Amino acid sequence: MSLAIWLAAGLVLTEALAVPVARVHAPSAMAPAAAVTLGWWLLIALVFIAGAALLDTPDGTPVDHYGLPNGLTALRAWACAPLLVVAVLSLPDRLGLLLWVFVGGAVGMLDAVDGIVARRYGPVTVLGKAMDPFGDALFFLAAALGCYLLGIVPLWLAALIAFRYAAPVLATPFVFLARRRPELVHTVWGRRNTLLTGFVIFVLVLVLFAGGPVWLAALIVALPSLVPTTILHFASLIRRAADAPVAR
Repeated sequence: MSLAIWLAAGLVLTEALAVPVARVHAPSAMAPAAAVTLGWWLLIALVFIAGAALLDTPDGTPVDHYGLPNGLTALRAWACAPLLVVAVLSLPDRLGLLLWVFVGGAVGMLDAVDGIVARRYGPVTVLGKAMDPFGDALFFLAAALGCYLLGIVPLWLAALIAFRYAAPVLATPFVFLARRRPELVHTVWGRRNTLLTGFVIFVLVLVLFAGGPVWLAALIVALPSLVPTTILHFASLIRRAADAPVAR
């Protein structure tokens, strides 16, 4: 699929979700919501366009199109801003929570879909390998903040999720400044942690809808699953960076 199609799809996704939600909140919120999401769309679009230089397979074969996997990763990044609009604006009854759960859940599933499509149908590109971890970081940072604002997760859990995804991204420039060139792919424990994060949020959503104690459920479900897998994921990243080849 062409770049123009993905850019148009991203623009439609951001504005079609944010503007109607803002209209339900208050007509005066429509213009600010549209402007914020348009700015976010432009930022991700610039990164996506600049990534054309990385449209090669891992063995160096050039690829002449972005492909479905890279486009789905970009859509996941574009969706972060309108999802936060849903979480920030007060909506009647549980409309905001329902939109967050169903739309956010569908966007989150794109993480699995783009990987499956890339492995089965291609193209697997250097761009995709680089974009996917950063797409994960953007989505889960938005998810952590939005889930906290909507009462789905307690503050400590939102902070843990945000730290797990933000720390590797923030550390990457320093690793490269040290002339290390680790492979930018998920670790085994990182994948497990991501799956468990989705499961924990799903459980806490059910507890919230049932009127149960979210804080207690978070301690029971998240503490023994997310804390150790986060530590093991970071240990794997540190070991990978230490063992990575040094750039000449």
